[in-house]
Amino acid sequence: MFALLVNGTVFSQSSRPVPAKLQKATVYLSGAHLYYSENINLIAGNNELVFENISPLILASSLQASSRGGVITEVKHQIKFKEKMVVTRQYDREIEFVLDSIEDLNYELKDITNKQMVLTTEKNMLLNNRIIKGQPLRDSLALLRDGMAFLKEKLNYIYDQELKLERANNKVIKRKAKLNIRYNELLLLQSGQTNYDQTTSQSTHQVIVTVFSEQAGNTQINFNYFVNQANWVPVYDLQATSTTNNFQLKYFANVIQNTGLNWNNVPLTISTSNPSESNIKPSLNPWYLGYVLQRQTAAYSNANRPLEAKTDLLFKNEGSKREESLDDEKSLTDYIQVSENLIRTEYEIKLDYTINADGKAHKVLISQREVPMLLEFATVPKICSDAFLMAKVTGWEDMNIIPGNARLYFDGGYVGEMYLNAPTTNDTLSINLGRDKSIAITRKKIKENSKEKFIGDEKIDTRTIEILVRNTKNLPVHILVEDQIPVVQGTGDIKVTLIEGDGAELDLPSGILTWKLKLGSKETRKLVFTYEIKYPKSKPVAGL
Repeated sequence: MFALLVNGTVFSQSSRPVPAKLQKATVYLSGAHLYYSENINLIAGNNELVFENISPLILASSLQASSRGGVITEVKHQIKFKEKMVVTRQYDREIEFVLDSIEDLNYELKDITNKQMVLTTEKNMLLNNRIIKGQPLRDSLALLRDGMAFLKEKLNYIYDQELKLERANNKVIKRKAKLNIRYNELLLLQSGQTNYDQTTSQSTHQVIVTVFSEQAGNTQINFNYFVNQANWVPVYDLQATSTTNNFQLKYFANVIQNTGLNWNNVPLTISTSNPSESNIKPSLNPWYLGYVLQRQTAAYSNANRPLEAKTDLLFKNEGSKREESLDDEKSLTDYIQVSENLIRTEYEIKLDYTINADGKAHKVLISQREVPMLLEFATVPKICSDAFLMAKVTGWEDMNIIPGNARLYFDGGYVGEMYLNAPTTNDTLSINLGRDKSIAITRKKIKENSKEKFIGDEKIDTRTIEILVRNTKNLPVHILVEDQIPVVQGTGDIKVTLIEGDGAELDLPSGILTWKLKLGSKETRKLVFTYEIKYPKSKPVAGL
């Protein structure tokens, strides 16, 4: 009985191992699928085909196979060890100890994977929370600020835990690899083979496919399996210029794998699916209401202001070398095919990549698009006296964006980084391009117009706010000015009325005042608004 390999076709006459070639890898947000394909010349009857070049971290339960010219009767995974000559019992206790240690490490890996899944679920719940997205119209700005502070604290904790788990996972994998080597050494020692080659003493992972064929002939055998130790992370480059109305968005995948098997010259498919996430629909429990004690919210000031979801960015005049030329990147996108179904988007890259099992990030371009944008300035003088240049981007939904870090460039200069988390319901994405000190803004309370008075059992608190906006540029600008009046929740005893808004648009549920201004060069605009608060004089009001 023998096996031949001629012109890429394996002739099956025995179960001699065949070094299968990895044909394709599909990388998910967590995990990867590895695909193999071999041409086999079957004999009539049952054929047992043994394939090697398999990841030692194969998830055996995910293994599946198919054949075009035969019937797959069985597919399984096994570990082959070097055959022993004369077996003694001298090393039984140490071998048992090593096997127990390997089993414990497998449980540790499973525990790490479970914890990573919990952190991923918690992070997704945080980022998709209605308060963090600013969706609840009745929530106060203070509640949103508290939510942002909570988001910052929790995300820092989650990312810290993810990093610790990744380090722990790598350490366990290394310990397991050493134990496997020691296990093979002990088997050789027990068999009396003290002089051995370390490269041949390693355990070999195999996939065994049993195929029934009615007659002899050539066929194609395909098999694939899932591995957990791979993932990709989205990263973006956002490039805007003041001379065009388009925003260039480049979408990259940082591919990382530590599967124990190098992916040499294989096409990649990047999928937005995450097999590690639970696919079970959550169930609603009864929602009970009851009375709770009111607690006064701590005063909010710029000194303890939490970081915003979009990091404040400063302009830098330094140039930035582009990593790839525009022509090269456009030609790369010609080799990318995008497909969508009901639950995921896949980017099939028709180029060969080599991704070594080194745990390092390999940057892969998966999409590039010019999207329309509108540049305008915006300011919230109650919190910050600076003006921010904002890019209002439309058409982002066609990019299938998932949350990730982004590098920002404006007019060829590096601006900074931000966390890009596109909304799911709004048709416009706001991107902060940096502060502009050439627009001077002040905000103050006019004391002579602000007063308190009592009418019967009611106290009336009247306040007047003045905002000055000056454009010191040599060109006109459009600027959005935002301020607010209080919003009442949970009682009808407190009433807030906008007496004079100076042309502002008022969003009643949130209390947000908005002015859309066009300022000429060196022009100054004064905005004055007045509001009053009525409440029982015997009840102090929190938040004033």
